[in-house]
Amino acid sequence: MKKTRILLLLLLSAFSTIIFLFFIFLWWNESPALPKRSNPEITFLNVNKKDINAKSFTLKVASYNIHFGIGLETDSPYIDKNSYIKRLDKIAQILKDIDADVVLLQEIDSASKRSHYINQANYLAKVAGYNYFTQAPTLKGKVHINFHKVVGKIEHGQAILSKYPIEYSEAIVFDYASYMPFFVKWLYDPHGAQKCVINFHGKKINFINLHLDPWSQDQREEQIQKIKKLWLRDKNTPTIIGGDFNSIAPTASKEGLYLQDAPWFVDKKNFDIKNETTISTLMHLGFKEAGPLRLSLNHKRYNTYPADDPKEKIDYIFAGYKARIIHGYIYERANTASDHLPIVADIKINGNNKTSDINRKRKLTR
Repeated sequence: MKKTRILLLLLLSAFSTIIFLFFIFLWWNESPALPKRSNPEITFLNVNKKDINAKSFTLKVASYNIHFGIGLETDSPYIDKNSYIKRLDKIAQILKDIDADVVLLQEIDSASKRSHYINQANYLAKVAGYNYFTQAPTLKGKVHINFHKVVGKIEHGQAILSKYPIEYSEAIVFDYASYMPFFVKWLYDPHGAQKCVINFHGKKINFINLHLDPWSQDQREEQIQKIKKLWLRDKNTPTIIGGDFNSIAPTASKEGLYLQDAPWFVDKKNFDIKNETTISTLMHLGFKEAGPLRLSLNHKRYNTYPADDPKEKIDYIFAGYKARIIHGYIYERANTASDHLPIVADIKINGNNKTSDINRKRKLTR
């Protein structure tokens, strides 16, 4: 009996030590932690000599989840650097072909071992011809093993590329979902959002780049409410919102494609897709979507995922507050460069507007 007690005490002590060391590892791995709100740096490259001074009232905008440059899923755990650069060049060529004025990118690496520490926003901006970019990491760690089983540093998130001057940049990192166990959080991206103010021929335009939670309807609804509260109060400034919403039509199956790769801790039964309010929140504010919503029309030509055989629409572009969608489409020729297809929209900018100096120049307390 005494030996049993000693054994139990030893086991308890070992378990407690492991838990303590694990928390130390988590602290070390994420130190310094990413701020929940920040003002990311704006980079000017001067690589595009094209004259953009001619007066125009129409902007072309694209949103593209590039799947950190690996293309469609591959069985190979590691991609050599030359092959990786070729894949990025393929994405850059797609951006050249689309020739958007502003590009909203999701799932982009800035300093990760799995992508050979290439700053993908910088690389794509240079090759595709964008003078301005700003990037906002949402996941950062010294050791990471979840994506492609490459052990090492990761810095991953979103970016905005622009041919017009970016005058203000702000970003938020969403909280981890409550359904996610603490011991796996370090392996998953909590996602986030960016806001930029772009100077378009003297007009200030708000751009919002979203990447919402993939496996929780409740989280997406909370996240869009947070965006509404933070960035959608200025109705006098044209506002364009795009990104990977991870929100599908209410007619879709609960066992939809976007849930096929959900991890073990996600309860797939705890969904009410039919009544999800993520998209309708924007619609109630007067925002219009590029292309018919699958809320009412089941147009497969507007599906964006998976890229090689699109069955669902989870990527969107919206315009409102003195910005109006003229035309929207899916760039279908990008069917192997990522697991998503890019969505593109021509948007008309209406009226004069001024961005508040307070909003534009305010620096957040870190």
